[in-house]
Amino acid sequence: MSLWQAPLDGSSIHLAVEASSGGSSLGIQMARQAIADGGRVLWAAPELPDGMRFSQIFSGLEITASSRFHAMNLVGNIDQALESLNHTANVLPGVSLVILDDYCPESGQIPKTIIDAVNKLLSNSNWTTLLISKGGVSMDESPLVARGKNKLQTDNVWLLTRPGSDSKRVLWINDEAIDLRLLEDGFVV
Repeated sequence: MSLWQAPLDGSSIHLAVEASSGGSSLGIQMARQAIADGGRVLWAAPELPDGMRFSQIFSGLEITASSRFHAMNLVGNIDQALESLNHTANVLPGVSLVILDDYCPESGQIPKTIIDAVNKLLSNSNWTTLLISKGGVSMDESPLVARGKNKLQTDNVWLLTRPGSDSKRVLWINDEAIDLRLLEDGFVV
């Protein structure tokens, strides 16, 4: 089994996750990948990533590599927070990944102010952007609904589901199902 590798190609990704499926862990793993490739990562969220999970996924990297991981608190006025994030991403050298985790309410429609601020950030980016939010319940055969997918101007929509209570996960990228397992050191194929 090997760690799953994400396409870090400068695109924007809207990741809708099922509760307790490991969306933040997937973001941490993508951050590890970007840093291992020599990039710098900005993580913006209301809370810092879980320290234990971060340590598990970042194990094996030199301790100095984690200095290229920068966390920003995403609270208050969303326009100002994302403008500050954009400024920081453009000032720091080598930013290859920007992650917005839990950037919107857990349920219901994503407020227009958040949609507008995120779209403004996306229009000014030249790095891979990962937006992580809780998905909604599907009314058809889809495993999950990416809330706001028709309003957020992302390149890709991914869905992360947890079909059972074990470590199996399914990552849907462009209607292709990728079977993964979530272990201590991250998602493996």
